[in-house]
Amino acid sequence: MKLGLALSGGAARGLAHVGVIEVLEREGVQIDMVAGTSMGAIIGAAYARGLSAEDIKTEAHDVGWRKLVPLVDLNPLQPSGLIGARRIRRRLVDFIGDLDFSELKKPFACVATDIYTGEAVVFTRGSVLDAVIASMTLPLVFKVPRVGRRYLVDGGLSDPLPVEPLKHLGADKVIAVNVLKNLGLTPPHRSREHPLPRHAPNILQVATQVIYIASAHLAEACMKGADVAIEPDMTGIHLADFNLAGEAIQCGEKAARKAMPQIRELLAQ
Repeated sequence: MKLGLALSGGAARGLAHVGVIEVLEREGVQIDMVAGTSMGAIIGAAYARGLSAEDIKTEAHDVGWRKLVPLVDLNPLQPSGLIGARRIRRRLVDFIGDLDFSELKKPFACVATDIYTGEAVVFTRGSVLDAVIASMTLPLVFKVPRVGRRYLVDGGLSDPLPVEPLKHLGADKVIAVNVLKNLGLTPPHRSREHPLPRHAPNILQVATQVIYIASAHLAEACMKGADVAIEPDMTGIHLADFNLAGEAIQCGEKAARKAMPQIRELLAQ
């Protein structure tokens, strides 16, 4: 039996995937192939490359706004987005390498969305780096990359939790990790006395929320195709909370431990 692991998008919430992978490794669960969207694609690519959960965890703890801000290649004159991917690409090379899919240790698939047709574009060959960058490109925020003849954006718009691509890759059974449940944005200056936000969200918050609200609904449908569904309780951790990497990873660990009896039963079949 070939076992696949599907990792959803979810920006900072996606760091919970690291905790799930750590528990699976600790429990001796052999993952044969992996698929991911957006943040799930980044972590999935690193895992498919052969990095251990501990290696990925070290990298996750090193993520924070102090490290992220220098990666912002701001250029408001770019026609398709405010931020270029040049510096981000260099950072990702250090993490996932500049590899071809054929060079990975495990079969890997990642999903982007064709901005013109709305189709899900599943990558299983070619440049891993190009595929991952396309998968994580938030519309309006990042410059839209061209891969081949397509202009591609965040895979969360078409397949935020790539269960079906794993089956096409050859998985007999699928464990799916969805970090998009109970998605919420904490408005500034909110309190019990003032439950409504005093200020409107900024353009980045609007763009991010629009994508992930739609993704959260799609992910629910995708979950139905999985054999085991893991949904970490991410309450209090929001899309931009990269400073809460430790807490996000713990959420993933807790959810994976809770799912282990179901996973054991699946493996026994």
